[in-house]
Amino acid sequence: MKLKQLLKQAINHPWIKQYIMIGYAAKGTVYLFIGILAIQAALISNRQASGTYLALTFLTRQPFGKFFVCLLAVALGGYVLRRLFQTILTPGETNPWSLKCIFQRLGYLMSGLSYAGVASSAFNIVIELGEDDDMIEDLTNQLFDQALGEWLILLGGIAVITIGIGYVYGAYTGSYISDFQKRDIDRELEKWATRIGKLGVTSRGIAFILIGVLLIEAAIAGNSELAGGLENALSVIATKPMGWLWLSLIGLGMICYGLYMYVATIYRRYAVR
Repeated sequence: MKLKQLLKQAINHPWIKQYIMIGYAAKGTVYLFIGILAIQAALISNRQASGTYLALTFLTRQPFGKFFVCLLAVALGGYVLRRLFQTILTPGETNPWSLKCIFQRLGYLMSGLSYAGVASSAFNIVIELGEDDDMIEDLTNQLFDQALGEWLILLGGIAVITIGIGYVYGAYTGSYISDFQKRDIDRELEKWATRIGKLGVTSRGIAFILIGVLLIEAAIAGNSELAGGLENALSVIATKPMGWLWLSLIGLGMICYGLYMYVATIYRRYAVR
């Protein structure tokens, strides 16, 4: 109980609030450049669609890029902190150990660990430590060596597809769109932020669905090379008929999500209550 009280006091500290909201901007920046590079890959034949790792690598090659990526990694810690707070506090729940709440906590925790991994990758790229490893492909490869590994990969693919469908549905209903501070945000800006937010969340959902489909294909074919993260999913879709168009649309959605996160950084209601 004391821990929760301390955390509740901490999240109301102005500096903590600002750090968490800066984390939103950092997350938006990552998606913005993933989208830009996806469109670039769709329009230029010798360019490769980029996931998080290649997007960060691209940024380090720009003027003052390494310094910028370091700042980005530090800023992402704010978003990780927000997710960890939510994992422990789970605001708005009367029964913190209900099944719904447990899944919600797990979702917050996985999200926090995921972006902690992005921050870690950013630092590794800056200090040139190691090569790009696709965590999903590596995990799939390890699971193939286990009993019932194919079934676990298949179930994992179904779970990822379910998450993706949840994002698409959340975009349609607006439940995945932030509540903005009505007294601060211009009504026209709020309207457009909501629209691009829905497009962005839909694009993320489609990306999850693609990753899940590839996991299922890997499980059926017994080939871990078919599995992979966002970069793999974008590379595969680029090879399909009209792939340049689908890649462009997903890239545009990622850009929309990045821009939406910038608006959310300034105007959304505080993320952790």
